[in-house]
Amino acid sequence: MSQDEFAAYIAQKIQTCSLQSRAPQLVALSGPDCAGKSTLAVDVCKQLDRLDLTMRVKLLSMDTFLIPRHLRTPKTPEFKEYFECAFDYPMLVETLKTVRYPMPSVDPNSVARNTPDIVLVEGVFLLRKELYQWWDLTVWLEVDASVIMNRAIKRDKEYFGDERTVRRVYENRCLPAQDYHIRRDLPKQNADITATFEEGLWTVQTSLAADWCCP
Repeated sequence: MSQDEFAAYIAQKIQTCSLQSRAPQLVALSGPDCAGKSTLAVDVCKQLDRLDLTMRVKLLSMDTFLIPRHLRTPKTPEFKEYFECAFDYPMLVETLKTVRYPMPSVDPNSVARNTPDIVLVEGVFLLRKELYQWWDLTVWLEVDASVIMNRAIKRDKEYFGDERTVRRVYENRCLPAQDYHIRRDLPKQNADITATFEEGLWTVQTSLAADWCCP
């Protein structure tokens, strides 16, 4: 599948779930750093808009919950700190709770008006076992480490200062953290949709039935 076709495929699955459920839908789009999650998430939102202009869609990035390095609990090795301490997971859960269980208001129309129908969250480590209960639909992206490194150098060279530093960060922190996540949480096996990126195209596998709708 091309990027547009893959985004349309995910959007169709989300729409199917949303139409058959009264509750707001929480969708996780996860994968390694530099897997293309942010770009794909934006494309999915565009496809959802084309499918149904009445659906209220909110896009959240896991970067919103990033904890500054100086406020993190020190851990060794470096990848363990990244996996366990880089993001405010309790705050993410509280945010998801406000969507799943909106508080009643004096104005009976305010909840319906302000609560989104779909919340699409993109970011790393979203399929860790502690978070899995929150998701109505999960998508896992598989991208080769060499592709990730090349993208990281292009994207993060200015931020880290030079290519050597980018390589060190990804070799010591990002890639080992993802390996640990994959061993610990089995995101590929547990995701509803898994897609592998090769030569500019996505190969998609799904555990969903053709007439699937989320619980």
